Amino acid sequence: MLYELRVYDARAGKLPALNDRFANHTTGFFKDHGIGIVGFWTDEIGRSNQLTYMLSFDSMADREQKWAAFAADKRWQEVRSETEKDGAFVAGIQNSFMRLTPYSPEPHMTTAIQELRIYSPMTGKFPALHDRFANHTMKLFEKHGIENVGYWTADVGTSNKLTYMLGYDGLGDREKKWGAFSDDPEWHKARSASEVDGPLNRRSLNTILRRTSYSP
Repeated sequence: MLYELRVYDARAGKLPALNDRFANHTTGFFKDHGIGIVGFWTDEIGRSNQLTYMLSFDSMADREQKWAAFAADKRWQEVRSETEKDGAFVAGIQNSFMRLTPYSPEPHMTTAIQELRIYSPMTGKFPALHDRFANHTMKLFEKHGIENVGYWTADVGTSNKLTYMLGYDGLGDREKKWGAFSDDPEWHKARSASEVDGPLNRRSLNTILRRTSYSP
């Protein structure tokens, strides 16, 4: 299964209209063309003009065929033209293609907010980072009530990034559970043992997200 993560930077004041178009038109067109929908999110903290969403396909060839069919759909073209009479909604798009790691669950969400985290491992340390997540970190997340939504690595382009998503019941819940995980002696032991020859991760980015009203 191929996953596509897309982040839209909406033009000033256009995010409500962009969300409305997704809710009332675009998601339906995606479904009509067999495009799988994992979720849609807006930022809970920080930038308020971004829409993040994730789609799924059988393969890159399947993605190309279905996306082309969606783009050529007369209904989509008419809706886009009608809704953008006063200008385009989106100023910029970032997208990445990913596949689930062997240890990832099938993506699922039962929590109110999600945290998207992207790790850039040190050179040669990706296997050890995967091993630590598979054998230690994920279990410790579960121990502290943190939902493991999904874990992915890049399918096209940069292959040394780990993208994963966690779930919480709210911001307060996130602070409490992440703090408990960070202070857990089991985590310190696993981290120390895995980093005897140096740290595994060079850089991490995280974004706190909340699912839109029209997201699955």
